[in-house]
Amino acid sequence: MKLRNLILFASLLWLGTAATLYSEIRKVPVSINGRIPLGIESFRLEPAKSDFYLMASAEQPDFVGLQRITEGQRDRLISGTGRPFNFYPERVQFRLTASARERLTEDRPYPTKAAESLPELFLKLHFRLKIFHGLNYRYVQPSYVDDIGMPRDVPYDERIYRIGFNVGKVPIEDRIVMEVLSPTGERLCKFHLDLL
Repeated sequence: MKLRNLILFASLLWLGTAATLYSEIRKVPVSINGRIPLGIESFRLEPAKSDFYLMASAEQPDFVGLQRITEGQRDRLISGTGRPFNFYPERVQFRLTASARERLTEDRPYPTKAAESLPELFLKLHFRLKIFHGLNYRYVQPSYVDDIGMPRDVPYDERIYRIGFNVGKVPIEDRIVMEVLSPTGERLCKFHLDLL
């Protein structure tokens, strides 16, 4: 009789633990429309004291419906079709807006110096990816940089770029960082594409 009670107690304890673990499973949308916001950084161009901001997102059809699932202490990703998402897409595209058209409220812009005016600076931005695997990293140069919007020969206080990179097979646990560089090669800022 005691053995039966012990088995029953152990079974109830196991079921209770399983129910608790099941109740801790959370699904968080990473992307609905295939675009993942990466952030915004603001700057003040010296000595002209002109404020501008850089805003970036990653966009890829493979990101549509992407979800992060948390099970207890473990996170994983599933695609919009419900399959495990273990690698970044081999081609990753970013969208970057460089703009002085709006002033960000309650913001402390980071001072930066450049010989160019803002419209010239926006036209001469450079981009690269830094891919981290543990403590090791490698750089990837863009496979293309496309202008969206205003033609390049028209001076304007805003530029929008699509920047594509061929990254190969990169595990989802690795970190991908897009760096935005000034015309002289100074890093203005970086945007992290961390999905986990």
